[in-house]
Amino acid sequence: MTAPGSSPAQRVSPFGEAIRDFTAKRVIPVADELDRHPPDLDLIRELLLGVGRIGLYGAVIGEEYGGTGPNSVAMHEGIEALAYGNAGLAMSTMPTYLLARAVARHGAPEQRQRWLGPIAEGRILGSWAVTEPHAGSDVAAITTKAERTADGWRINGRKMFITNAAIADALLLLCRSGGTGIDGTLTAFVLPMDTPGITVARTLDKMGLRSSPTCELVLDDVRVPDDHRIAGVGQGWALAMDVLNYERLAVPAIAAGMSARALDLSSAYAASRTAFGGRLDQLGTVQAMLADMASALLECRLLYRHIADLVDAERPAVLDGSIGKLTGGRLANSVVDLAVQVHGGYGYTREFEVERLYRDARLFTIGGGTSEIQRKIIAGQLRQHRSWSTTAGLS
Repeated sequence: MTAPGSSPAQRVSPFGEAIRDFTAKRVIPVADELDRHPPDLDLIRELLLGVGRIGLYGAVIGEEYGGTGPNSVAMHEGIEALAYGNAGLAMSTMPTYLLARAVARHGAPEQRQRWLGPIAEGRILGSWAVTEPHAGSDVAAITTKAERTADGWRINGRKMFITNAAIADALLLLCRSGGTGIDGTLTAFVLPMDTPGITVARTLDKMGLRSSPTCELVLDDVRVPDDHRIAGVGQGWALAMDVLNYERLAVPAIAAGMSARALDLSSAYAASRTAFGGRLDQLGTVQAMLADMASALLECRLLYRHIADLVDAERPAVLDGSIGKLTGGRLANSVVDLAVQVHGGYGYTREFEVERLYRDARLFTIGGGTSEIQRKIIAGQLRQHRSWSTTAGLS
């Protein structure tokens, strides 16, 4: 059951407001349909193209190709607004804008011309394939092989946990083109999803985020011309790190949207429920939970805006981005746990939306690099940037 609640805090940009309006009118009313397996792929694709037509993906694309970017703050305001209604859909925006950003930053002029305009206009969706069944978060261990041929490349392998593969039009693909390790051995490609040899083997039945189709992908003797390669041969690791560093920025934005929704639902429930001779929201223990939820919301919102500012200013953001991913994942889970607690036994039933929020939040300490990997990155970055503490958050 979707409970009424106050709206999220006023967004700064008209763009964020437009996504918020879209979410209220188009997304929240179909919450139950979006939380099913198998997923309604047509509905999901329609909604993701809808936010594209509003301009979400164009925020990473320059004006010369029909976009409005780079404007990472505005785009992540939109992602937060979408996550307020459905975190899975917010998650599924990522492959499209990540593909667009990779093409904008690393692609040849012909690739930019081919892909960026349609993405900016909300006509096509993307997918980003790096993870493999045996490798998980270990990008350096991928084995999908790209071999040189007389007329281009031949690609064979399997990819796992690939968001949007079942609904995408274009695929950003990372392959091994050389020996072991990462130095000069990985190469990336952008190719149409209907390229012969690409098969979506299955769409996974997940605990949560069911509106974000997650797939296993089989690449069987896929023939690719060399003009589908993005960046240089052997430069795939640098491209992948650029993509992954930007991807992490979405987690605190999604966490902010989920936290705002959880807070609104919990506040409304606590105000309407009576226990021990009064309203729940008059009990000190419940007030403390709501206060902690509000604090987490503000922390997530400030985090993603700070990191987005760093990115758009072309300033180093690897350390801050991993902190945002780590903190956003932790706080999203903490807030939805409190929301279920406020709802009591009802929060454990599917009649109340907080049950779905609880399931949806769990991925954000796993996907896109686990919390353990984020801590490793943060520790390594701190060794390299000894003076970071003196300017942290002061961008």
